[in-house]
Amino acid sequence: MSSDHGKPPFLSGLGGLRALAALAVLTGHAAAWITPLPADPDLYAPLARLTHCGLSAFFVLSGFVLQYTHGTRLSGRGALARFALARLARLYPVYLLLLLVELAVLLVRLPEAVTAWPGNVAATFTLTQSWFFLPEAPALFPLAWAVSTEVFFYGLFPLAAWGLGRLQRPAGVAGLAGGCVLAAVAADAAIASHWPQIFAFAAGRHPGFAGRPEELAGQLFQWLTYVNPGLRFFEFLLGAATARLFLLRPAPLPGLAPAAAACLAGLLLVPVPRDAFFWSILEDNILYAPFLAALCHAWAARPPAFAAGKALARIGAASLSVYLVQPFVLPHLKFEAALARPWTAAALALAGMAAVLGCGLLLSRYVEGPLARRILSLGSRDHSGHGARGRRPPSAMPPGDAPPR
Repeated sequence: MSSDHGKPPFLSGLGGLRALAALAVLTGHAAAWITPLPADPDLYAPLARLTHCGLSAFFVLSGFVLQYTHGTRLSGRGALARFALARLARLYPVYLLLLLVELAVLLVRLPEAVTAWPGNVAATFTLTQSWFFLPEAPALFPLAWAVSTEVFFYGLFPLAAWGLGRLQRPAGVAGLAGGCVLAAVAADAAIASHWPQIFAFAAGRHPGFAGRPEELAGQLFQWLTYVNPGLRFFEFLLGAATARLFLLRPAPLPGLAPAAAACLAGLLLVPVPRDAFFWSILEDNILYAPFLAALCHAWAARPPAFAAGKALARIGAASLSVYLVQPFVLPHLKFEAALARPWTAAALALAGMAAVLGCGLLLSRYVEGPLARRILSLGSRDHSGHGARGRRPPSAMPPGDAPPR
C-alpha cells in the first residue's frame, strides 16, 4: 500500500473526521464562551462532552496519521531529522505568530503575567507547558496546551513506531490497542481511588494555595486527567496501533462505522450522574477513544461521501489554525445584554463559529501553509547541499504529515 516516492495513498476520510473533530471543539467552546449554557449543567453537559470528544479525536487521529505515513519511513540517514523538521514546520510558525500576539496583549493589559514568570514564558515558547503542573503560573495562550501535548507525543513516536513495526500479526496489534485502553482505564481508576493522597501531596508542594483548596483541586484535576500528556499518550498510541492494524488488514469489520458512531452518540447524549467521579475522569481522556479509533479504521478504508467533500477537507486542513484562533475571536462576541434571549445567544454563538472558521481558513492559507512549505523547502535544500535548480520542493503538507486534504 504505497504510492509514488514511497508515500502511502491519501486517505480522504480522515480529513473529514479531523474537520468534524475541529467543529466539535469549536461548538463546545462557542457554547462555553458566548452563551449562558454553562450556568445550566444539564443543558451544557453534552456540549462539554463534545469538546472532550473532539480533542480525543485529534489525539487518536494524530497517532493514526503519523503511523500510517511515517511508521515505516523513520529508518535511514536523516530520517528522524526530516520527521522533526516536518512536525516543526507544521505546528510552530502559526503557533509562534499567535503566541506573540497573545504576549503583546498581555504586556499591555497585565504585564506581571509575563514578566513575573520567565520560566512559564520559556515553556510556552518551547511547547512544553503542558508537561508540568505549575498552578501558580498564569495561563499563557491557554488552548495551546493541546499543541504542547502533541509535541510530547512526537518525541515518543519514533519508539512507538519501532515497536509497532515489529508486530506482524493483526491479533498482536489488536491486543496492543486493547492494552492501551485498559492501561488508561487502570490509570484513571488509580487516580479516582487515590485522589485524597494525590491532592494532599500537591497541596504540600504548593503552599500558596493553603487558603484556596478548591482552586488547587480544580487545577490539579484538570491537568492530571485532561492535560497531562503522559495519560493522554494512550489515545495517541491507540491511534497508531489502529493504523498498524489497518495496514495489516485494511478491510474493517462489517458495520463498524455505524456501530462506533452510535456508541459515540450515546456517550454524548445519555445523562450521567454528576457525582460519578470515576466516570468524570474517564470523560476527560480515554472514554471516546476506542470508538474514534474504530471510525478511523472504517473511514480510512471506506470513507462516507460527506467526509470526503471539499468543505470538510478545507476545514480539516485548517484545523490547527481554527483551533488556535478561537480565543482571539469568541470572547469578543459575548454581550451580556443579548444572553437573556436564548435565540440571540445562539445566533451570537453561530456567528462566532463562522468568524473563527473564516479566520482559521485565511490563517491556514496565507500563513500556516506558506511558512510550512518555506521551512521544508529550506530543509530539503540544506539536506541536498545545494539548491538543485529545477527540482520541485517537497509539499509542505503530504497526506498524513498534516491534516489530510
